[in-house]
Amino acid sequence: MRRNSSTVADRAARAGRGPHAVRIRAALTILALLLGVVQTKATDLKPDTVQAWDGYVQTVNLTTTARAAGTGSFLYVDESPDLVQCVRRGGVVVTNQFPREVPHGLIHHWLGAIFIPNVTLDQVASVIANYDHYSDYYKPFVVKSAVIERSGDEEKVNLVIVQKAFSVTAAVETDYEVRIVRLDANRIYIVNNAVRVQEIADYGQPSEHAFPEDKRPGYVWRTVGVTRLEQRDGGVYVEMETVALSRGIPVAFRWLIKPLTDNLPRKIMLETLEDTRAAVSGKAAPVPIYDQNIAQSRAHK
Repeated sequence: MRRNSSTVADRAARAGRGPHAVRIRAALTILALLLGVVQTKATDLKPDTVQAWDGYVQTVNLTTTARAAGTGSFLYVDESPDLVQCVRRGGVVVTNQFPREVPHGLIHHWLGAIFIPNVTLDQVASVIANYDHYSDYYKPFVVKSAVIERSGDEEKVNLVIVQKAFSVTAAVETDYEVRIVRLDANRIYIVNNAVRVQEIADYGQPSEHAFPEDKRPGYVWRTVGVTRLEQRDGGVYVEMETVALSRGIPVAFRWLIKPLTDNLPRKIMLETLEDTRAAVSGKAAPVPIYDQNIAQSRAHK
């Protein structure tokens, strides 16, 4: 799987703002970069686009199952000693695949990882499950959050998420189905699937209204996410993987949207991981960001 590893200059993590936002920013990474930034006419989600998406998600699910079954490493970072060393030092790893073109759309695939020392798996998992308070912890990105159904290890979560870009306010209401699987005393993985993504037009205005599903001027159609937690080495490794389906970018707007597709998802993933560490550990610390290209160049000097 071809990925890009990217870097941001070392910076101090912000003070803890609340629990882990796996179902929020990780799963809706693409929202921040595309939804509502360019005002275009509503369009329908095409059957061949859905077919391509379903095929890609099936591949992601097979990989998730294989990792859980012990076929290969459970964690992505374990595939590289450099990545493990980075997160063990307190760094953040963020990688991405190049957007995959499908009929009438694009598939975006991102992964982020951190290590939180001196905590237990149960401590991290209890933070992740605090969905009802996400709107308190992640203002102004999340304006509403609630668990609407709960059955054993499966939950249905409703979120209203707002993002501003270029003086445009974009809002979307999403229902997620969440499944939590505890493999053993030290490993958990969580799968979330957006079963409803509904854009809200004119958010906050008297004319506010919802667009029909799968027909709207925004760009995000589907999202799924996988989170892996493993307790070892005196702490817990946290990996977030998010996959999203968006409309293809109109040629006339690529000069505007392309920088957003490259930069905003990375920024959101970094902030999510930083908030996670701060929330679980209760403290902020400097966060070095891993850059695989720089590491390789230094190794050859």
